Amino acid sequence: MPYEAYFKAASECLVIVGRDGRIIEVNHQTERLFGFDNQELIGRPVEILIPDRVREVHAQHVFNYFKAPRTRAMGTGMRLLGRRKDGTEFPVEVSLTYAPGTVRGDLVVAAVVDITQRLALEREARRAESITSMGTFAAGVAHDLNNPLQIILSRAELILQTAQNSLPSEVREDLSVIQRHAERTSKIVAEFLRISRQRTRALAPLALGRLIDDALLLMGDQLRSGNINIDARVDPELPPIVGDETALERVLINLLSNARDAMPNGGSISIRAEKGEERPGWVRLVVEDNGPGIAPDALTKIFDMLYTTKTDGTGLGLWLSRRIVQEHGGRIDVKSEAGKGTAFTIMLPAGAESS
Repeated sequence: MPYEAYFKAASECLVIVGRDGRIIEVNHQTERLFGFDNQELIGRPVEILIPDRVREVHAQHVFNYFKAPRTRAMGTGMRLLGRRKDGTEFPVEVSLTYAPGTVRGDLVVAAVVDITQRLALEREARRAESITSMGTFAAGVAHDLNNPLQIILSRAELILQTAQNSLPSEVREDLSVIQRHAERTSKIVAEFLRISRQRTRALAPLALGRLIDDALLLMGDQLRSGNINIDARVDPELPPIVGDETALERVLINLLSNARDAMPNGGSISIRAEKGEERPGWVRLVVEDNGPGIAPDALTKIFDMLYTTKTDGTGLGLWLSRRIVQEHGGRIDVKSEAGKGTAFTIMLPAGAESS
């Protein structure tokens, strides 16, 4: 293939640079990727294509390269970034081919590849590996917790059944709380195992009002003892969804727990279940608090696995919550402003549209 035809047809960006470090020629892929017109690049230092903060270092690198030129691949063990005309940065991999003694002098041809998608796939592979490791860990936890959990459950049930009439009402209520939380703990362990084994959920029609009632039954004492007021509102005409009650209850409890932890001196939490007017056929569940809000730098990371701002946090709660919502065909979003609280919004398809 003639040089000119190859240069134009190449799938990667090709940038030809002279010994003085200035761009001599670029192909159309370079214009598309970096957002510059051909004439904006020709004659300019190649550093126009990299972030400002590393341009001085790169210019020295170009100088050193021409002192001892060789054809070689770049990128291994290095983090390389390209910079578009609009200032956005993206990860790249660069290979260099040295071409001495051409009619235009000694040249280097740089082939630039955008590796954004590849890095995303690698991150997803690492995440999948973490999930597998977590599954192994969960299996061990399940084995270690199963016996004491069953003992707690059986003893609580036995006392409630045999001595119910002779126990003060406060003690009976405490035993019921112990029983409910032991059952929930058992379900949580089972949920970790289900995730690690990728089992299909058992879905059934579910009313969000009932989900909220059950979650508040479990969390009520903790919220009240923390001086937190709850305002729960459910649209009486809200259609049911099709979902896994235990899993979605866990999402709601996790959001309530996070809101409680964010307001150690008390506050208020609003729970709303309503029709998703902006998306017909969907329902919306909003959990909003008037706490201190989430820092902007943390807001983009809170759904990441193992990311936590709590000293005793595991970094699994919100990651798992998003996973559960996505498995139900929905999405979860967050809005927060410093000093004005945080609102989590869950959108779920109603009725048979849920998957």
